[in-house]
Amino acid sequence: MAKPKKDKAKALSYGNLHTQEAVSQFIYNFGRQPDIDEVLRKAGIARHRLKILLDDDEVAQAVETRIDALLATPFRIEPSDTPEAELLRQELNEWFCEIAGGAVNALFFGYSVQEVVYEQKSSGHVGVQWVGEKPMQWFEPKADGRLIYRADGNGMEKEVDQKFKFLLTRRKATYEQPYGKALLATLYWLFFFKQNGFKFWAKFLEKFGTPILLAKVGSRDTTTTAMNNALLNAHAQSVLTIDNKDDVQLLSTPGNGSAGSSFESFNDQLMRQIQKVVLGQTLTSGNDGGGSHALGQVHENVRQDKLKSDIRLVTPTIQTLVNALCTLNQWPKHKVLVGEKAKPLNKEQAERDSHLKNAGANLTPEYFQREYGLQDGDVAEVTPVSDTKVAPQFSALPKQAFSFKAGVQQITPEQQELEQTAHDQPKVLMTDEQLQKIVQDAKDHNDLMTKLYSATKGANVDEFEIVMSKALFMADVMGYVHAQQRK
Repeated sequence: MAKPKKDKAKALSYGNLHTQEAVSQFIYNFGRQPDIDEVLRKAGIARHRLKILLDDDEVAQAVETRIDALLATPFRIEPSDTPEAELLRQELNEWFCEIAGGAVNALFFGYSVQEVVYEQKSSGHVGVQWVGEKPMQWFEPKADGRLIYRADGNGMEKEVDQKFKFLLTRRKATYEQPYGKALLATLYWLFFFKQNGFKFWAKFLEKFGTPILLAKVGSRDTTTTAMNNALLNAHAQSVLTIDNKDDVQLLSTPGNGSAGSSFESFNDQLMRQIQKVVLGQTLTSGNDGGGSHALGQVHENVRQDKLKSDIRLVTPTIQTLVNALCTLNQWPKHKVLVGEKAKPLNKEQAERDSHLKNAGANLTPEYFQREYGLQDGDVAEVTPVSDTKVAPQFSALPKQAFSFKAGVQQITPEQQELEQTAHDQPKVLMTDEQLQKIVQDAKDHNDLMTKLYSATKGANVDEFEIVMSKALFMADVMGYVHAQQRK
């Protein structure tokens, strides 16, 4: 009896191909997974408490710059020519700022959760009644993609729906850290030193920012107490009165100007670091007062890179809402594109395609759609016209059709062809008979020009040149043909 063949995949994985093996039981035994962010652990604060950093003027300004750039970015729906696309566009026009603003908070806190409330619209479709961000501490993202909601007080937890109801956005989430990487956590110590630096500077100014009056009493009639009171009444600031034999020395930093410049350098360095973390390399932080076109271009490129990163972060969240609306209304699938413009025209490729077309190459509509970003229906196939007029040919006199009128009037084939050619010319200034008569009576080139000029009096230069070109063409070609046939 033959032995059954071993399943190689089963032998290597013990058959557990549809489950995860490397999972810590600590998570299942004790519930919520701890936040392993080192900055938050050393600072001793919870992740949602990072909101206090947004109260700082420099941090708030840098954060608002990135948010404003994202909210000002246009979006579009593809396909865009359907009735459903117009309804989706109306919904996103109303709620884009709320959805994008809530989703981009994942950049600053690691993750964000939004809840969607739907309603039946008057037009008959299911639309959005409300979208809003919920407190992040109520939810826990899991490493396997699940989102857990923990009710307050009762210790109960449940997995929530992320297809229709809740929108989860995470930044740089890993299996080890499913909460994502918070940008504000990187700024925490910069914020800490900035705030405490201002406190130190305020105390320094309180003690040494104003001068101390030192008075020496030399008269026996004036006491130190009287002098002290007099100076206090006059100046109402820090006053010290001593005897002329006493001496008091003030021990402090060598001048307030030096201490002020030190604090300014310290504060400027912190602000540059904050701008670098949030905005990337900025024009002021990397140049220190100078400027150049190249540096400005680098600054703009970095800003565009940051904007593209934010768009990539929030687009899946917006797409989840679009998919939910399409599913609830049984619409065809649509795609939202944030910040993507139409494909720019490649001038070199367009010139190359034009040369290929002139050389006889037939480029298909599929090629234009793929290479130039066009859609179905934008390129129409040209149907060849069968009755296209062909330029008159003078070398086929024997093939000319029989003309009964020409035979009766004893018109030679040469005269008949000349008459037919003149008849086919556009009627601009004279009849066919007049043009034929002038060509036949002309003796040479100058005579032809003189006769045409006399016959076209009142015409402008362009009209005369057109008639002259037709007459020369007729005379030259007929002369060649008659010469070859010895007529």
